Amino acid sequence: VMERLVFSNPDIAAQMNAHFINIKVDREERPDLDRIYMTATQLLNRHGGWPNSLFLTPDLNPFFAGTYFPPEDAHGRPSFPRVLEVMQREWSENRTEVERIAGELAEAISELEAGQQTPPMHPDSVSVERVLVSLRGRYDGLNGGFGGAPKFPPYIRLKLLLADARRLDDELFRRIVLHTLEAMAQGGITDQVGGGFHRYATDAGWKVPHFEKMLYSQAQLTQLYVRAYAITGQERWRRAARQILSFVEREMTAKEGAFYSALDAETEGDEGRYYTWTEDQLVAALGDDAALFMEVYALASMPEGEAGVLYIENSPQEIALEMGIETDELYTHLDAMLMALYKERRTRTYPLVDDKAIAAWNGMMIGAYAYAYEILKEPAYRLAAEHGAEFVLQHMRRSDGSLLRVERAGQARYDGYLDDYAFMVEGLLALHQATGTVHWLNEAQALADQMLARFWDDEGGGFFFSQSAADLIVRSKSAQDGALPSGNAVAVHALLSLAQATNETRYEELALRTLYVFGGMMRAQPEAFVHMVAAVEHLGDTSRLDTAAEIVAIDSIVTMQVRRIIPNSKRAGIAVDLQIRDGWHINAQPALGDFLIPTSLTLNADAPLQELQLHYPLSQTLFFPALEETLAVYSGQVALTAHWQKTPTAQGALRLLVQYQACDDSRCLPPAELRYSMHLEGE
Repeated sequence: VMERLVFSNPDIAAQMNAHFINIKVDREERPDLDRIYMTATQLLNRHGGWPNSLFLTPDLNPFFAGTYFPPEDAHGRPSFPRVLEVMQREWSENRTEVERIAGELAEAISELEAGQQTPPMHPDSVSVERVLVSLRGRYDGLNGGFGGAPKFPPYIRLKLLLADARRLDDELFRRIVLHTLEAMAQGGITDQVGGGFHRYATDAGWKVPHFEKMLYSQAQLTQLYVRAYAITGQERWRRAARQILSFVEREMTAKEGAFYSALDAETEGDEGRYYTWTEDQLVAALGDDAALFMEVYALASMPEGEAGVLYIENSPQEIALEMGIETDELYTHLDAMLMALYKERRTRTYPLVDDKAIAAWNGMMIGAYAYAYEILKEPAYRLAAEHGAEFVLQHMRRSDGSLLRVERAGQARYDGYLDDYAFMVEGLLALHQATGTVHWLNEAQALADQMLARFWDDEGGGFFFSQSAADLIVRSKSAQDGALPSGNAVAVHALLSLAQATNETRYEELALRTLYVFGGMMRAQPEAFVHMVAAVEHLGDTSRLDTAAEIVAIDSIVTMQVRRIIPNSKRAGIAVDLQIRDGWHINAQPALGDFLIPTSLTLNADAPLQELQLHYPLSQTLFFPALEETLAVYSGQVALTAHWQKTPTAQGALRLLVQYQACDDSRCLPPAELRYSMHLEGE
């Protein structure tokens, strides 16, 4: 919309060109820039989104950011011309102040993106259980999935729940997984006519989607439905997986074997126009079959216009039972009707195809096809996986073995990122697992070695997101999941699988080191690091990760554990784990309100602790209608950590004091304290 209404406006373009160097970034081609400058937008505005509009100094430091700016002032948003005018004036008249703000913001970004908000520590074996507790609490029992609208398919969470088949013996977990998979498959987020999944649902019930189709959605959901079929043997999950793969083969696969990245949501400037129907259109296309079709399907109303989104309203199994026919027979009728609608729909203007191949996303799709072949035994799936792998290795790899990020129209460009290597290694390992062909294992190992050479942090451990580049103000290093699993988490899974396949212990050692680097953050906010937590479970034997932890203090709201940690060879420390009762929270450090008591950790030792540093986890923000305020809080499990320089004098007693104030949605209890003493021996 901003492209059409703002950048294409000649007057606005002239204003832009007169005072600014204008750079438009494809966030899929340059995810490193997207990551850094989205962090800037969130720091400045406390929220983000796309389009992401930033103003930078000549040395690339941001000083102002926003998302969508209209061509004229509207709905409380300043127009882009007005923003341009203010930015140009501030740069001309107050440059020193602008550069000061930009410098401070760049430092804040560096601290966040360096990946060490909490010190390293070994993740514990109960981290999986902590995530499972969180998933139980966030499950939407009415609609499936987690939380409310907008609703994204919860790939990473469901993958964790499906990783161990025994989890489905738990009645609640079985309901969470199967209910969510069924709700998505029957909802409007699924393209009921053409197959494949739209990017997300705008409502809590999965009915009205944002119509963009992403390759990574198809890859991750394929794996979930195939896994559900492998565990349960239920035909509906195989049918769901095959519908996704049929769509990918037909509409997102190049003749050379590569997989396209996306289909646009709009046609002729109207979102969803290609995919929506009116009842009259359905009757015209289906004739006498329309009545039977509408027994199963219904139309969800769009926010604007008469057309609606098809979704399954009534179970085909139940309709078949009422009709006295087999379910397969009803599906045969429905499939013929869907094909008639598909042919009718193909007469419409087709959405724009983003036909670039992205190495990371191709790696995901290769892995999905390989796993589908392993479980469903359809030779076409093996061929699709192999052709995709051959394309990337032949057309998106330099002579020195390094990967390129994107390929389009015969041209490959941009150095690959951690995600590209990690997902491709996983895809090739899945292909080896499915086929037994040693060639794919050898290629996976070669790419893994390239990944280690180009992204491994020799000083701190773990992987940087990008190779060193002059146009970056910071090299990011993170294990926090987003729309996709984090590159560090995928790399850990890949290294553990590679160690098992090759019997080379160096891969497992590097995986363990990476888990250690991000262990503090995983303990502090396990729900933000689900795929890394899943890697702890992937490890199997977690005895090498555990450190002693003891419940040392408890009240009716908060339970406290204390663990010794070793950040590195020169420092010692402790982690204080707080378990906060469901329905309650404690104020963060710092608290957002002057009248609120922040959570604090105080240490008092017999001998002074040298270079003592305290670390508090990132807060959650919650809006409280009764106060009409947004507060910074901790809930669930959080970890407070402290570390200091190891010295011979660090002996004797160490006394801990944790102070906090617990609140629920309507009241706050008086401030409370938890205390504990422990012994130091030359730490």
